[in-house]
Amino acid sequence: MGWGYTRYRLGKFEEYDIYAKNRNFVAGGAILTFTDTDGRLMALKPDVTMSIVKNTPPAEALRKFYYFESVYRAEDPAAGFGEIPQAGVECIGKLDLYSVSEVVALAAESLKVMSERSILDISHMGVLSGLLEDMGVEARYREELLTLAEGKNSHEARALARRAGMRDEDFELFDRLVHLRDRLAGAVGALEAMELGPRAAEAVTELRDIAGALGDRDNVYLDLALRSDARYYTGLVMKGYIPGLARAVLSGGRYDGLVRRLHQEDGAVGFAVYLGLLENNDTYAPGVDVLIIDEGGDAGELTKYAGELRREGLAVRVDRAAPEGLGYGRLVRFTKEGPVNG
Repeated sequence: MGWGYTRYRLGKFEEYDIYAKNRNFVAGGAILTFTDTDGRLMALKPDVTMSIVKNTPPAEALRKFYYFESVYRAEDPAAGFGEIPQAGVECIGKLDLYSVSEVVALAAESLKVMSERSILDISHMGVLSGLLEDMGVEARYREELLTLAEGKNSHEARALARRAGMRDEDFELFDRLVHLRDRLAGAVGALEAMELGPRAAEAVTELRDIAGALGDRDNVYLDLALRSDARYYTGLVMKGYIPGLARAVLSGGRYDGLVRRLHQEDGAVGFAVYLGLLENNDTYAPGVDVLIIDEGGDAGELTKYAGELRREGLAVRVDRAAPEGLGYGRLVRFTKEGPVNG
């Protein structure tokens, strides 16, 4: 992998105890278990991140991993348990601005491989929740307001805000932030121009720093209504989308709370791509660095040329024509005279 991450391989089984103690962190909460021949209660792995954190001892350097694994859980209780193939990235340790921004950039690049029209939405759970705290909204109302915000349900949110005693001008600011969605740098600039309380402003500062580190990426957007499970993620959250799929194909963020729950003081950030969704998506075709169109060139020379490119670390596809929806960085036509760019 060109970003210096190490392949992490896990077994299908893990001791049940880790999931029993941290059941709230397991999506859906249901776990498939069995008794091993030595009497230990085992589980089919319902979560990759928890297993990696548990089996990765602290170190001075960051621990950077990528994986291709399956988890076993019931995402839809009505459909029962299933095997869910994933690919993902985890960065664990003393995180800084670069390491967090690198994982966000990796997520954006991964989506670009799937589709040039991909979108990565990012948010910070501290902006809206911090805003409500700064406004003095009681905790019993905050969670429901954030749930309504996720669905952009302004009508019900306004009614609840009134029951919570929010001033009309405070709700208008909250609702404005809920509906703010723009390219990351522009959206953060709009947030910085608003008068926010200290908790919300701190989260905006973190987003501003990430935006500055990422530079101008045309597929990264800010959507403050975006949420993930608050028990798992802390701060930054992200979800990725490609055409043809109503659901997010990528999900991730920071999960410092989980790391500390497993008795480590470090932070962690990562994401997973749900490969099963891609398998059922007719609009998806994986991207390559170089697409070679074979226009009747010598087969031996073509094999040699493609091999040289692959030894340089490039992903290469040879075809008679460009497949519909395939992303590629460079097009080469291989004629009887040899390779011709474009």
